[in-house]
Amino acid sequence: MTGIVAGIISAVLFWVSSSFAKMAYAGGSNGFMMTFTRAFFGLPVLLVMARFQGVSLKLNKGEAKSLLLAGIFGFSATTLLLYSSFAYIGVGMATVLHYLAPLLVMLANVAFFREKVKWWKVLSVLLGFAGVAAFAGGADKSIMLGFFLALASSVTYAGLMLSMERTAMRGMHVTKVAVYTNTIAALVSLTFCLLTDSLNLAMTPGAWMNSVLVALMVAVGAFPLLNFSILKCGATTASITTMLEPLTGVLFGYLLLRESLTATNFLGFALIMAGVVLVSIFVAKESPTGSLMP
Repeated sequence: MTGIVAGIISAVLFWVSSSFAKMAYAGGSNGFMMTFTRAFFGLPVLLVMARFQGVSLKLNKGEAKSLLLAGIFGFSATTLLLYSSFAYIGVGMATVLHYLAPLLVMLANVAFFREKVKWWKVLSVLLGFAGVAAFAGGADKSIMLGFFLALASSVTYAGLMLSMERTAMRGMHVTKVAVYTNTIAALVSLTFCLLTDSLNLAMTPGAWMNSVLVALMVAVGAFPLLNFSILKCGATTASITTMLEPLTGVLFGYLLLRESLTATNFLGFALIMAGVVLVSIFVAKESPTGSLMP
């Protein structure tokens, strides 16, 4: 029971951090700046965690190569794309679109790694893409850029999930991975900030406070709680509880951030979540190890 509660709190913290990120935009932050501050302010905490846990940060060549590629094209790209989408669309819509990633992972495993095609896999993919079509059909042209940024973040996140499963990172401690991916993200996002003149050191005190809170909520709260949940109740059960993130994203985006929702939005949300739930149920039935991956 404690593992499930931890997973639920983790999912809520992930969403709350996204809401604080969007609120920081009003004080001068932006997608590139938020990616940088989240990685930069989270690093000291992660280094202390690694020290406390006795985690060695030494890398071999295989680990270094995998981390570099995943850190740039997976972790950094995902965070940059998702946070940039907040400038154009609501947190709720962005989070739901981002959560197409588990379906994309399953599709990639079938298409490129020759996993067995099953009816529920096909149905879940169809439901997911039908949900995206519903969102796109009901989206105003002025927010289409945000729509595609959030959708792209699901693609890069799926790539990150696949790299975690199929590269040298699979056997690495989660804190070790977090230290290096955050380091790479800080460097990549700082480079983008400088190239695009997006580095804003004159943000309001509220924006700085929200930026620090985002980093601390993710590094100190959400990730450790998710790991605790996995240890206590298994990765499959933990992954199901994380589906509360898009649920809370839509609900609290509407209640707290006053984000508008249409009937088409609700239809798209329902279709995408139906696909994710379908995958989670059948993975739970078929995977004795509780793997996160279908």
